[in-house]
Amino acid sequence: MSDPAAEPGAPTSGATEKPHAASEKSLASEAHRKAPKLVSLAATPDRIILRLNKLLASPGGLSSFLSTFNYTLYLLAYLESKSLPLKARLYQLLGRTAASASPALNAGPSSIAALGAVLSSTRTTLRLFGLFPMYAWLRQLSHGPKPGQDQVLYSTACTQAVLYTAFQFLENVAYLTDSKILPASYTNRWTASSGGTTAKIYLWSYRAWMAGILCDFVRLFREAQIEREKRAQRSGITDVSTREEDERTDAKWWSALIVPTAWLPVAMQFSIEGGIPGFNLGVMGACGGIAGLGRTTELWNATAE
Repeated sequence: MSDPAAEPGAPTSGATEKPHAASEKSLASEAHRKAPKLVSLAATPDRIILRLNKLLASPGGLSSFLSTFNYTLYLLAYLESKSLPLKARLYQLLGRTAASASPALNAGPSSIAALGAVLSSTRTTLRLFGLFPMYAWLRQLSHGPKPGQDQVLYSTACTQAVLYTAFQFLENVAYLTDSKILPASYTNRWTASSGGTTAKIYLWSYRAWMAGILCDFVRLFREAQIEREKRAQRSGITDVSTREEDERTDAKWWSALIVPTAWLPVAMQFSIEGGIPGFNLGVMGACGGIAGLGRTTELWNATAE
């Protein structure tokens, strides 16, 4: 009888050890090679959570993040609402009814829109404490312009601080009245013309906000004028470092200009009775998202340090 170890398909003991050792070595090296990638992949959520926590804890981080997230949700909710007819048509082509295929097609506001509404209410609640930094800003400005500060820039800052304080005060009054915290008798003078609602109070608060945004344009164009005058006083050819510094200054100025430019349509929408024709949730979401994206990105990048 032949040795079973020598039968076809059953390698000899010598042949078994070498491939087995090579296989173990190959698996071990593969595991060592992939281990850093797996560890890095597993650590990614941890790093994101820690960086997000750092962002939210930074000055202005929570406000900036919630604003950008909120307006992004507005944009997504608008796009989702516009996609419903396409979804219904797709289900029709597949021979399925919209009701049986996706109950969300016939439901009310989507979960995205609902979350956006919750965040909007949350941001309004947090802004109830916005008068404290406004007071600190006004108090600082009351000491007069800093040494060497341009008078136009100082006056613009004072005007903007007053306007933003008025916006925050009026919004707080309207919100607290709607929440039944302030007695309605306190605001009867303002609400009588709008059928007992706080629409007029909100309207004037948003007008103060829009005027404050316009102050940003005054500030930016004055800064540009001062910068041009400073560069005009240079004599001769500028060196490389000076040109690079000028490029950074220009890039920062254009980046700052995007913010009020994006906020202005939103402010106009709420400052004009009846709003802007054609303005919708998608436009508002895009404008608000663009306005806050730069600041949020800057804060996010700072968390990597």
